[in-house]
Amino acid sequence: MSVERFHAVVGSNRAFAQAVSQFEQDAARQPEAQDLTGLYRSAVTAALDGNTDVVSFACGYSLCLGEIRSRSEDGFSAWARSFGKGNTPPVYAFATAEYTLGRNLHSGRFVFSTDPAANGITTQ
Repeated sequence: MSVERFHAVVGSNRAFAQAVSQFEQDAARQPEAQDLTGLYRSAVTAALDGNTDVVSFACGYSLCLGEIRSRSEDGFSAWARSFGKGNTPPVYAFATAEYTLGRNLHSGRFVFSTDPAANGITTQ
């Protein structure tokens, strides 16, 4: 995935919602994507604390993406640091973007690869 494509998707509410929807459709048709979604959703959820919630999460064939909301300014950053520690399934590339939605409400969107052959985010 390119940095440009990442920012185009996570920086637009519409594009992000469409990407999540497409990943959910992929998961509905493919048992492997369903398995990945369940496996990685558990890891995403395990990294939550009392100030963070999963807004959306889905996996396609080799990428997962989601959004975490937090009631603290550093909640998403803390979640991102916590994600991947312990018994988390492998994550080969991980990119995040954070947004302030309002007073005491922050959002972080993320994309990561589940494919060892797709282990980087590149610039064009």
